[in-house]
Amino acid sequence: MCHTQLFDRPCNLSSLLPQMLATAFASILCLVLSYVVLQRTKKQQPSHPPGPPPKLIIGNALDIPFTKPWLKYMEWSKKFNSDIIHLCAMNTHIVALNRMEDVVELMEKRSSNYSSRPYSAVAELIGIEKLTLLLPYGGSLRKHRRFLEESFRKEAVQSCRHIVEERVHLLLDNFLHDPAEFDEYCNLLVTSVTLATTFGYDIIPGKKKDRFVELGRFAITAMSELMMPGKTLIAVFPFLRHIPPWFPGASSQRFGAQIRNAFTEHKRGSFEHVKNNMAAGTAKDSIAKRLFERGEGTDGPLQDEELLKEAISTVYLGKSGNSHIVMSVFILAMILHPVEQKRAQEEIDRVVGSDRLPNFEDRSSLPYVEALYREVLRWRPPAPLAFPRLADEADVYKGYHIPKGLLMLLCTRAITRNEAVYSEPEAFRPERFIKDDGTLIDDNMSYVFGFGRRICPGKLIADAVLWLMITSVLATFNISKAKDEEGNVIEVDAGTNRFTDAVTSRPLPFKCSITPRSRQAESLIRHAADAVLHSLDGR
Repeated sequence: MCHTQLFDRPCNLSSLLPQMLATAFASILCLVLSYVVLQRTKKQQPSHPPGPPPKLIIGNALDIPFTKPWLKYMEWSKKFNSDIIHLCAMNTHIVALNRMEDVVELMEKRSSNYSSRPYSAVAELIGIEKLTLLLPYGGSLRKHRRFLEESFRKEAVQSCRHIVEERVHLLLDNFLHDPAEFDEYCNLLVTSVTLATTFGYDIIPGKKKDRFVELGRFAITAMSELMMPGKTLIAVFPFLRHIPPWFPGASSQRFGAQIRNAFTEHKRGSFEHVKNNMAAGTAKDSIAKRLFERGEGTDGPLQDEELLKEAISTVYLGKSGNSHIVMSVFILAMILHPVEQKRAQEEIDRVVGSDRLPNFEDRSSLPYVEALYREVLRWRPPAPLAFPRLADEADVYKGYHIPKGLLMLLCTRAITRNEAVYSEPEAFRPERFIKDDGTLIDDNMSYVFGFGRRICPGKLIADAVLWLMITSVLATFNISKAKDEEGNVIEVDAGTNRFTDAVTSRPLPFKCSITPRSRQAESLIRHAADAVLHSLDGR
C-alpha cells in the first residue's frame, strides 16, 4: 500500500502500468513525428550549393585555399560538377562563382544585395579601409561613385587622350634605348598617365627614381601581397592588428605600418601638389583639380575633402596595378606566339602604314589587333579572383540558400576558362573574338574591370592606355625570345607557377628581345619622343 503526496488515498502500481505505457508510447510518437516534420522541413528549405564536406565543429576551415585559391575553386567546380561552390568555416559562409551567367544574375541584376564589401582588418591595419574599392554599400560609396562617374565620363576620358599618346610615345623611346628594362618602363607608363590625369603631375622624363612613383609602387605591390587571404593571421583574428609593430614576431604589423606610412605620404603629397598649384594659379587640368573646384558635383564649396581624397586615391591605386600586369602579359604572349604577333603587325601596316604612329582613330579599323588585346585580357587576367562581395540579405538562387552575410567570390580565371564559351581555353587564339565575316563578337572582356556597381570607374582610361600601348609596340617593334651571352635561346614559361600569388597575379621576371622593326620605325619614335619632351618643357 502506498500514498501519494497530493491525494491521501491508496494507489495500486499495477493499475498505473497501462497509463504509464500509454504515456511513454505517446511521447515516443511525438518524438518520431517531430523528427519527421523536421526532416521534411529541412528538405523543403533550400540547401547550400555543393562543396567539400565540412568537418565537425570547424567546418571547411582547413579546406579554404590560400595559395592561388582560384585554381582550387576551379578544381572543385569540376569535382562537384557545379559552377557554384560553397564552404562554411566557423559560421562564415563562402560561395565561389565560376560562370558568367551566375555573376551577371547576382552582381548586376541583383546588385542591390551583392554590392557591399566584408570588413577587412588588414585593410584597416594599412589604412585603406575607406578606399572606394573596399567601402561597404551605402552613402559614402554612393558619394565616391558620384565623384568618379563625373570624372570618367566618356567626354572627360577623350580629353585625356593626348596625355596617353604622349606617354606611350615616351615608352617607345625608352624601349628603343633600353629594351632590357621593358617592365620598368611599362610600369612607368601606367604611373605617368595616372599621375598626370589624376593629379596633373608630370614625371620628369628620363628620371626613373621619382618619389611619387616609388611610394605608389611600394604601396600597390605591398597591399596586393598582404591583402591576399592566408598571408596574415590578422585577417582571421582582427584583434591582432592592435599589437604594436615593435612587438617580437609582429612582422605583419611592421609591414602594415610601412604600407600605411607610404600610402599616407603619397596621398598627402599628391593633394598638396594640386592645392598648392591651384593657389598659385599654375595647376594643370586633372581629375583632382576639377573635383576640388566643383565640390560634390555642384558649384558649391567642397563639403567632404577627405572623402574626395579617398575616392581619387582609389583611382591611382586601381589603374596602376592591373594595367601594368596586362602590359607584362602582352609582352610574354608575343614572345610565345610570334605568328599572332606577325598577323597583328600586318594589319597595322595595311591600315596605318609606315609614315606615322597609330592613334585612337585607327582602333575601329584594326579588328585583329582588338581581338589580340582582348585575348591578352582573357589569357591571363590580372585579378584571377576578384575582391569578395557581401550578401546584405538572405537570398535564394537556383534553389540554393544564400544566407545573410555570406562572402561571394568571383572567380574571373574560371570564367575565362569556360570551354562552352572559349574553346581550347589555355591556347592563345585572338581569332576567337572574330566572326566569320571579319567583324568582332560582342564579348569585349570588360568583365576584367569588374561587375555591376563595383565596376572600375577608371576602366575607360585604362582601356585607352592598354590598347594604344599594345598597338604602338606592335607597329614599331618585334618581340622575341632573348639569347644569353653564348647565343642560346632563353626559354620563357607562362604557366601558373610563373605568376605571383597575390590579389593581383603578375608574371615573374622574364627576359625578352625587343628590337625596332625598321629604321623608319626608329625615326618615327625619335621624332615623336622629341615632340613630347619639347611639349613638356614648355608646360
